[in-house]
Amino acid sequence: MLHRVAGGVLAGTVLAVLCMVCVGCGGEFDDTKIHNAAEHTPFHLDSEEASLTQQELDCGVDKDLWEPPVAVSDRSVARLNQSGRALGFSDDVSVGEPGYQNPYVQLRGDFNVRVMAITDTKDGPGQNIKTVTGGLAVKIPHPCFTDDLPLMGVRKGQFNPSNPVAMVFAFDNDDWRLDHLTH
Repeated sequence: MLHRVAGGVLAGTVLAVLCMVCVGCGGEFDDTKIHNAAEHTPFHLDSEEASLTQQELDCGVDKDLWEPPVAVSDRSVARLNQSGRALGFSDDVSVGEPGYQNPYVQLRGDFNVRVMAITDTKDGPGQNIKTVTGGLAVKIPHPCFTDDLPLMGVRKGQFNPSNPVAMVFAFDNDDWRLDHLTH
C-alpha cells in the first residue's frame, strides 16, 4: 500500500513539474521563436533600405515600377512611379552610389519578412526584450522580385548592406513578437 501511495505522489510531482515547465514554454527564445515571431504576420517598415540586384532594377524599369536611371552627381537615380509606390517602395532607386555595390531602394509599409540569418542574440534593453542581429529580407509580391529583398543594417547612422540588421523582440501576451528595428 505504501508503495502505491509513494508511486502516486512521485507521478503527481513529475506531472506538476512538467506542467510548470510547459507554462514557461511560450517564453523560451530560440531560433524557431525568432523565425515565428518575425515571419508570422506582416511587419511595419518605415524608411528601411533594401538592396536590389541589377536584374531586379532592370525588371522594375521594364514593368514601369520606376524610370530608367539617370545620372545625378556621383550616382544615378531611377525615379519611382506610382506602380512602384503601390508595392511599398517609398523613394527613388539609388544606383552606383559610392560605397554601395548594388542598387537600393527605401521601403515603407507593412511587409512579410523573412529572417535570413541569426548572428547574435542578447537580452534587453529592458525586461522581456531580446535584441537579435542578423539578416532580414522583405517579400515583395511582384514577378520582378522572385527572391526576397535583403534589408541593410545601420552602423553609425549609415545604412550598409554588409551590416547586420538589429531586430528587437518583445515578450507579451504569452508570446514573442518582432517589435521594431534599431538604428
